[in-house]
Amino acid sequence: MSKIHILPEEIKSKIAAGEVIERPASVVKELIENSFDAGANFINISFRDGGIKEISVYDDGEGMDSEDLKLCYKHHATSKIKSLADIFKIVTFGFRGEALASIARVSKLTIISKTFDSPIAYEIKIEYGKEKDFKPSRLSQGTLVKVEDLFSNLPARKAFLKSPRSEAIKILEIVKALSLCHPEIKIQAKNEKRTVFLWEGGTIKSLISYITGIEENKFQEIVIEKSPYQIHLVLTDTSTLFSHTKYIYTLVNKRLIKDEKLNRIILSAFKTYYGNLGFPAGLISIKAPYHLVDVNVHPAKWEIRFKNEKDIFKALDSALEELFHLKRKSYFVSQGKISQFKVKEDLPLEYNQEFTKKETTISSFPSIFPCQIKPFYKYLGTFLNTYFLIEKDKELYIIDQHALSERIIFENLKNKFQKALSQELLIPILLKISDSAFINWEEKNRLLKEAGFELELFGNNEVILKKMPTFFKEDIKSILEKILEEDFSNPEDFKLEILKRYSCLLARKKGEILSQEEIQFLINEMFSKNLKTCPHGRPLYFKLSLSEIESRLKRR
Repeated sequence: MSKIHILPEEIKSKIAAGEVIERPASVVKELIENSFDAGANFINISFRDGGIKEISVYDDGEGMDSEDLKLCYKHHATSKIKSLADIFKIVTFGFRGEALASIARVSKLTIISKTFDSPIAYEIKIEYGKEKDFKPSRLSQGTLVKVEDLFSNLPARKAFLKSPRSEAIKILEIVKALSLCHPEIKIQAKNEKRTVFLWEGGTIKSLISYITGIEENKFQEIVIEKSPYQIHLVLTDTSTLFSHTKYIYTLVNKRLIKDEKLNRIILSAFKTYYGNLGFPAGLISIKAPYHLVDVNVHPAKWEIRFKNEKDIFKALDSALEELFHLKRKSYFVSQGKISQFKVKEDLPLEYNQEFTKKETTISSFPSIFPCQIKPFYKYLGTFLNTYFLIEKDKELYIIDQHALSERIIFENLKNKFQKALSQELLIPILLKISDSAFINWEEKNRLLKEAGFELELFGNNEVILKKMPTFFKEDIKSILEKILEEDFSNPEDFKLEILKRYSCLLARKKGEILSQEEIQFLINEMFSKNLKTCPHGRPLYFKLSLSEIESRLKRR
C-alpha cells in the first residue's frame, strides 16, 4: 500500500491559509492593503478581544459589484493578474487572490460592498470557507469586511496566539506601519470602541513624528534620484538614536517590507554614518522599476528581491551622504566661524572649546582615588581632553577615557549589585513607554522584580517605578524606559544590560578635564586588572610599537 497520498482539499486550503494568516494582525494587514488597492480616502478599523473575537475594516473605496462579491473569497480569484507577464509588473498591494480566501477559511467572514454606480449594496456571509448567505444590504459607499471567531476551527493555531492585549498591540503596530504607505489617507483604529490611532492625513514627516512620538524637527528629509532608483529618507540624526531598530520602517514602491536581506543592506549603509552609536528612527522608501523587483517571494508579501542589490546599496549610501551633508551645513554659525560637526556617542558627548579648570572626581569609584601604586608607565598627556597618551614598554597607548571610566564603574556596580537591597521610593517615578513595550509585559516585569525593581501599571503607556536597588538614582528613568522596549529572556543578561547602560550614564565624557590623581587611578585600574574593552565590547585602547612609528616616519 502506498505511503504517499494527496492531501484533501480542506487540509490544503487550511495550510495555505496558515501561511498568509498567522494572527489577527495578519488579517488587518491584508484588509488594509485591499482598501489601498480600492482607492480609499478613509479607512476605519475596529477590533475586539485582540482581534480574535472580531475585526472589522471599512473603506470608502470603489467597492465590488454582486458578481465580484460572489468570487472574491475564492482561492486565486484576482483582478490584478491576467497573464504570466503581469506577475513581473505588479503595482498593487494584493495580486494573488489569497488574502480573502485565507481569511474565509479560518473565520466567519461577512462582506458588504457597494460600487459608485450601483443602486444597492450586497452582502455575503462565509463560514470557514463555505458560503452561507448572499443578499442585498445597506451601505452608502465602499466595502465593510467583518471577521469573527478567528481560528475557532483551528484550535491548535488559536492556542499559539498571545493574550488579547498582546495581539491588540500587534494590530496597532501594523496599522501604524501601513499608514506610512499612504500618509494622505485618513486612518482610524478602535480597540474595544476606544480610539487608539487617528491620522487625519498629512505629510510623511508629520506621520512618522506622530507614530514614534519623536518631535518632527528631529527628522531630516531628503529625496534623491539615483537612476534607476529613487530614495526617500526621513531619519533622525546622531542626536536621536535608539538601541533597537523598531522605529525604522522600510517601503519599496509604497509596499511595507520586512525583509532580512534588505535590512542588512540598510544597516550596512547606516554603519558609515551612525557607527556603533545606535539606530535612527524614520523611514527608508525606495522606488524601483517594477521589472527590477520581485514581490512574489513570500506568502504574506513581507519579503522582496532586487535584481541588483549592489545598486540599491550605492543608492542608499548616496542618499545618506547627501542627508548628512545637509546636516553638517546646519552647524555653520552666523558669525563666520564654523562649529565642529557634533557626533553623538553612547550619550550626548560633545567637544567643548571652553572649560573651567576645576578638577573633579568620580563618586562612583570606591573611595576618592585610593593610595596609588608607583606608576610603571609614563603619562604623556591627554589629546583633546578625551584620549590618554601613555608610554609603556616602548609602546604608545592611546586610551579612550570615556570607555575606560565606563568599564571601571561597570565592574564596581556589578560588585555592589551582589549585595544591594531594594528601597521604596518616597516619590514614585513615572515611566512613559510605547504600546509595543507591553508585549510580554508579565515576563519583563518578572525580570525587573528579580533585579530589585518594582513597577506598577498606571495608565495608557505609563508605569510607575515604586522600588529599586539602593545605589541607583532617579537618572535610571531614561534607561528603564528604553530597556522596556526590548526583549530579554535571560535574567542575568537583563541585569547586566541595565548596569552597562547605567555605567555609561555615570562615566566621564569626551572633553571632560580630569585631575592627575583620577587619570592615574583609571590607568592603574586598567593595567592591574588587564581590562581590554568597555562593557559594550568596544576596545579601551590601541597601541603603536616603536617599530610601527619608525616605519610610518620612514626611519626604517
